[in-house]
Amino acid sequence: MSSKHDNTDVRGAMLKNEFTRQRWELFHRAIAHAKQSNDASLEESDMASSKSKPSGPILTIVR
Repeated sequence: MSSKHDNTDVRGAMLKNEFTRQRWELFHRAIAHAKQSNDASLEESDMASSKSKPSGPILTIVR
């Protein structure tokens, strides 16, 4: 094998690792955003329900 071929493999592996790292970072940012959005929605619904007469128990599904 030539050193040129080895050099290309190393660069390819580095790029693949960088793309994987970026993909995981984006995934974790999306999860954090979803949690924040869900919390804001729950707080908003709590505010709205505290202003009105309670209609009964609220059931939530926890996964």
